[in-house]
Amino acid sequence: MKRTLSLSLAAASLIAQPILAVLVSFGAALASTRPRYGGTLRMQMRARVASLHPTEFPADPAQAAATERLALLVFDRLIALDEQGRPTPQLALSWQHDAAFQRWEFLLRPGVKFHDGAALTAALVAGFLRSLGENFLVNASSGMLVIQSSSPAPDLLLELARPRHFIFRSGSEGLLLGTGPFKLAEWQPQRKAVLTAFEEHWGGQPYVDAVEIEMGVNHRDQLIALEVGRADLVEILPGDVRRAAQGGRRVSSSAPVELMALLCVPGKPAAENPRIRESLALSVDRASIHSVLLQRQGELAGGLLPQWLSGYAFLFPVASDAPRARELWSQLAAPPRALRLDYDPADPLAQSISERIALNAREAGIPLQVAGLAAPSAAAQTDLRLVRVRLKYPGAMQTLADIVKLLGLEQPSNSASADQPEQVYAAERQLLETGGVIPLFHLPEIVGLSPRVKNWMPFRWGEWRLADVWLAPEVAAAPPAAKVPEKP
Repeated sequence: MKRTLSLSLAAASLIAQPILAVLVSFGAALASTRPRYGGTLRMQMRARVASLHPTEFPADPAQAAATERLALLVFDRLIALDEQGRPTPQLALSWQHDAAFQRWEFLLRPGVKFHDGAALTAALVAGFLRSLGENFLVNASSGMLVIQSSSPAPDLLLELARPRHFIFRSGSEGLLLGTGPFKLAEWQPQRKAVLTAFEEHWGGQPYVDAVEIEMGVNHRDQLIALEVGRADLVEILPGDVRRAAQGGRRVSSSAPVELMALLCVPGKPAAENPRIRESLALSVDRASIHSVLLQRQGELAGGLLPQWLSGYAFLFPVASDAPRARELWSQLAAPPRALRLDYDPADPLAQSISERIALNAREAGIPLQVAGLAAPSAAAQTDLRLVRVRLKYPGAMQTLADIVKLLGLEQPSNSASADQPEQVYAAERQLLETGGVIPLFHLPEIVGLSPRVKNWMPFRWGEWRLADVWLAPEVAAAPPAAKVPEKP
């Protein structure tokens, strides 16, 4: 009887175990798709951000982009940009202007608070804008902000969407206070930042309780941290995409939003002689570098703007022609004995690409040497620099103006304020002919995500929306199957 009963219980257990496993799996799947509050998002980045102060952004394009990424979590602007790059309300709920685009009126969003609970007022915003020394008059009246310009300002909304116009104030102990979805809880310059959810944010409380950011982590260590579960959000190099995907990690790529180019140092032969620049441009085997070092991530670049942004990038040639490069170099009346190309020594991708460019150049008879720019004293010997510029906005002319500013190029004479393709193309072509810059690639922004990161939906042009991200709970393992008693 005991034997019969034990076998019956074992059979029932065998039937119940698959059902229980299915129920556990279904419950876990349901939980993993339902938004939930709580948890800490662990993020790592290579850049070392020294300060989030909106008026103290660094001049270096890569550092400025990293600083803006963190600042967007803490501060708001009057105007933001939507998925298509169009102005959209943020702290300003609505706006209107006169026919001449000289007088603008902004209605502020009611009930907005700073991270210390202080109310955002039109008078405070007006005082902040005046402190920036803008070329317009700012006044506040009955919750309205009035901006008066002495000349037409049709691009004012795009200007107010720039990082320079993050609204902030200083709190006790010098801590910066914003109105954004997260507030600064801990700040260790160039090392670590801890941001906690601002429960009274006008857009609603973020899903995660906190975001922990570790700075100065190289890409190799970031990938390891992701693989072993010590990080949820990391930066991925193009050459590591396959490894990350093979390890079962999620990889997310933006549209090509970064320009990699050779920048000629003013006053040096490459900057002064267009034939030197042409021979260098023709010597670079972009296709080979794109295939091997970049693992086909991004696009070959003959122009400054990517195809998705301009619509005409394909008109600029990208093919290499070593024989023609050698011919142009040989026709120089007094060719330089050597050219020096510098790169950021902390950037392994820049080093690999710089070395390949130098190899291509030497094969075409161009004496190009490579060195990492480790000290300012070495800058005097530099002829070219490998630069990386983050394209921060989805407007063609606005992005072109940013590139001109960040690279220190001369403003083209035929630039336009609106995104008119013919005028944008003419301005870009002039920059390529006279600006001393040789475009190489347009690269995407690639990140690796842990399995628990949900609702990751950045804008096409790369802006993150961490306030909408939530973390799935740890999946509970199914209980071990009961052992079946052996037959006697």
